[in-house]
Amino acid sequence: MKLHLTEPAIKAATKRAAETGRREELADSGQQGLRIRVTANGRRTWVLGARDATGRSRRVLLGEFPGMGIAEAREAARAARADLRRGADPIADARHKRAVAKGAREGVGTLAALIDLYERRQGCTLKSWPDCRRRIEGVFKPLLKRPLDTLQARDFQLQADSWPSAQSAAAAVRYVRPMLKWAAASGRGYVPREIADLVPPATTGRRDRVLDEVELSRLLPALRASEGPYGACLKFLLLTLARRSEATSARWKDVDVKARTWTIRETKNGQPHIVPLSTQALALLTALRPVDDAGELAQGAADHLVFSTAAGGKLDNFDRATKQIMQASDTAGWTRHDLRRTGATLLGEMGEMPDIIEAALNHVSIRSRLAATYNRARYRPQVAAALQRLADRLDGIEAGAANVVPLRQA
Repeated sequence: MKLHLTEPAIKAATKRAAETGRREELADSGQQGLRIRVTANGRRTWVLGARDATGRSRRVLLGEFPGMGIAEAREAARAARADLRRGADPIADARHKRAVAKGAREGVGTLAALIDLYERRQGCTLKSWPDCRRRIEGVFKPLLKRPLDTLQARDFQLQADSWPSAQSAAAAVRYVRPMLKWAAASGRGYVPREIADLVPPATTGRRDRVLDEVELSRLLPALRASEGPYGACLKFLLLTLARRSEATSARWKDVDVKARTWTIRETKNGQPHIVPLSTQALALLTALRPVDDAGELAQGAADHLVFSTAAGGKLDNFDRATKQIMQASDTAGWTRHDLRRTGATLLGEMGEMPDIIEAALNHVSIRSRLAATYNRARYRPQVAAALQRLADRLDGIEAGAANVVPLRQA
């Protein structure tokens, strides 16, 4: 029997169900197909009975009373009926939402799971991928455990825009966009297409920061006085013009003390690079090198990292270490890569030829791409002489010399 549902009518049905131990069901005359089920234990559930676009009879759970009031239940019933007529399947949708929630609790179907999948499927052969992933997971950490179905473009944008460092957030946006585009591609549809249209919160320009001699005269003593591995690693970057990732990946098996060389096996251009070690660079490594009683590399140390944490792990806290060294040296505004640029600039100011500087930097193209195609020489003797001149110049700056005039061999 249909009646215009009111709260007193629902309370009366609740009392009858409790007394008889049988379920009561009331149909609402105010909205076609709307019913409320009342169980003996007092649970009251709104249910819509209607036909979908194919004419099949469907029952849709709408909510619980009194959390969903009578007026809300009628509105929800109207909306659900309209959805059914358009071909929607609220039962399947509800089942899907429960599955998504369960998967999220188990780490399935989340942003974190997508990052793992992207890494496996795409291979992420870029040597910079570990750093990219670390930046993505740092900036978008609050979203990692969220199911992909619940994420929208504004969630990513808001997280990026509210990050304290606009430059770091901009980098995270640049790194995450290719992954989101891959996830949104036709045939996958893991995320909506518009989710990849993120706007970096800052424009990243090309850096041209170079430390001048006054700054170097403050920085070099601070690096020497630094007790941790970060100071030695930063000094090594200056002496070798290496990239940070190359220095932090260096292992003792790659250092040939007798030949005075360090071999970088994995480089940005894909070609192994042999770095001639200046006397100062070799001394720096010798002070760190684990040796046995005969002065040879200690057994089992070949695979150990040259620059490592106390536990033997890779250096991964450069930001804090760099800030401490900046404070100790009264310098500011420089990055690890700026040291590489500073060393190259010093060589240029000392009159070194551009080809030799490019070879020392291990750029794939020396002077031009066409020249690189025909001239495969890497000018190792000249690079060795240049790096030694650079090390001597840095010693002069640290010692406070007004001018150091290096002698070139005829």
